[in-house]
Amino acid sequence: MKAVRFIPAAALAACIVLTACSDYVGKEATHPLYAKYETSKSAKSYREAADSLEEFLVICPKSPKAHKDAAMLYKENLENYPAAIYHLLKYLELSGETLSKQDQEVYRGYIRDCERKMFETYRVRNDIKLADEVPQTDPAKLAAKDNEIAALRKKIQAFADNEKVILEQNKELRNRLDRAASTTASTGTVRPAAQTGFGSAAASASTSTGTRGSVVPSSTTGTPGTTVTGENGVRYYYVAKNDGLQAIAQKMYGKASMWKVIQEANKEALGERGILKIGQRLVIPPAQQ
Repeated sequence: MKAVRFIPAAALAACIVLTACSDYVGKEATHPLYAKYETSKSAKSYREAADSLEEFLVICPKSPKAHKDAAMLYKENLENYPAAIYHLLKYLELSGETLSKQDQEVYRGYIRDCERKMFETYRVRNDIKLADEVPQTDPAKLAAKDNEIAALRKKIQAFADNEKVILEQNKELRNRLDRAASTTASTGTVRPAAQTGFGSAAASASTSTGTRGSVVPSSTTGTPGTTVTGENGVRYYYVAKNDGLQAIAQKMYGKASMWKVIQEANKEALGERGILKIGQRLVIPPAQQ
């Protein structure tokens, strides 16, 4: 029997989060992480902008725009040429025939420019002379420089190949999770709602196998997606389709990280498994709690 390769827990969590990728391809600007990237870039906080883009790409690795923006950020602002080359290659791969041949050549030119700058940085740090600086009577030294450039290109290609292998493994895991979810649904078992709203890997890992962040339908006790205030001044929110605790926290407080406040206030209603139901009423404590 063929051996099954197991992926570490972090990779499995990331795999579950990737299922939401298609929701943001072409609509990247609607995601909070992407908005944070644009704000950081405008403020010239380029390292913070890059970190936000990388977090977004964990959620949505098939976004050509995100890979292109990351590539140009690394190339023009951070001078991280290996990272720029990687994202440029991903952008060309994902864009496919949607790019004209002229545009494809422009981005391949960026890749060549990054390779040149990367080797220039490497040679300066290691006090290596270029071919035109080496006496032509010493072909061994000229060959050594060519070999160094070839070795760098192999490292870049190996990095890209390894990334493809990981994506294939994640795809296989997603298929297995989908099959498990279908089996669960056919038996009538209720699935827990994922504690994600914006692709938190740690929150996704805490949900049951096969869940993709959807809310289990139930009898409606209020208009889904609405907020009301009780006589005692307490706010209540009625769960809508595709809601998770992080998504609700973002709506109520403007911070997805405050989902635990809602979970604690509704511990009895949610139960041990943290199941959300469409129309379910949740207590929304004041923000200072």
